[in-house]
Amino acid sequence: MLYGENMKYWILEILKILAIPAIFILMTIVILTRFIDINNQEISNVVLGVMLGVILGFSADLIKRGIDDLTKTQRLIKISLKLLEQDAESIYRIIYLWSLFQKAGNIPMEAKAHIPPEIDLKYWNFLRQDKEFLMLGANEPFNKIFYIMWDFEKINYQIKLAKRGNKGAFQLAIGLYQLTVKDGIHKKLLLMFKTEQEIKEIDEKYPKPKEGSDKCKQ
Repeated sequence: MLYGENMKYWILEILKILAIPAIFILMTIVILTRFIDINNQEISNVVLGVMLGVILGFSADLIKRGIDDLTKTQRLIKISLKLLEQDAESIYRIIYLWSLFQKAGNIPMEAKAHIPPEIDLKYWNFLRQDKEFLMLGANEPFNKIFYIMWDFEKINYQIKLAKRGNKGAFQLAIGLYQLTVKDGIHKKLLLMFKTEQEIKEIDEKYPKPKEGSDKCKQ
C-alpha cells in the first residue's frame, strides 16, 4: 500500500524549504562582515541589524511560500491517490471478471472471442489533463502508477481500433488482456492501495467458474 511511504519525501521537501533561506542568511552574514568596518562596532551593529532584519523577513516569506506550495501539493497528492484508488478498483474488477468469463466452462468459445471491454480510466482521464498532476510522476509512487495506467491506455486504444473493424487491433487487444491477467498487472496496481486480504475479500464476491472441457478453453 502507498500510505505511509512518503515520509522520506516530505522530510526532504521541508529541508529544501528551510535550506534556501538558511544558506541565504549565512551568505549575507559572511559578505557583510567583509565590507563593514568591524572597528566601528556601533555602525557595524546597526548595519548588521538592519540587513539581518531585511534578510530574515525575506527568508520568512520564502519559507511561507514554500510551505504553502507544499501544502497545496500534499492536498493534490491526497485527492489524486483517492481518485486513482477508485480507478484501480474498477480496473481490477473489469479484468478479473473478464478472466472469470474466459475460464467458465459453460460459455461457448464464440462468446469468449468478442472484443474485450474497455478499461475504465474515468478519474485518470480527468487528472491527466492537469499539468501539476503530471508533475507528480517524477516521484514515487506516482511514477509506478503512471507507468501502469499508460499501459491500460494502450489497451483501450487497441480496443477502440478493434471496434472500427481493425482485426490486428482486435488480436492485440485480446493478447494484451491475457498478458495483463498472466502478469497480474491489474492486481499489482490495486496492491498499491489495498492489502492482499482486502483484495481477497473482493475476489470472494464473485463465484469461481467451473472448468470446462478443452473445447471450451482458449
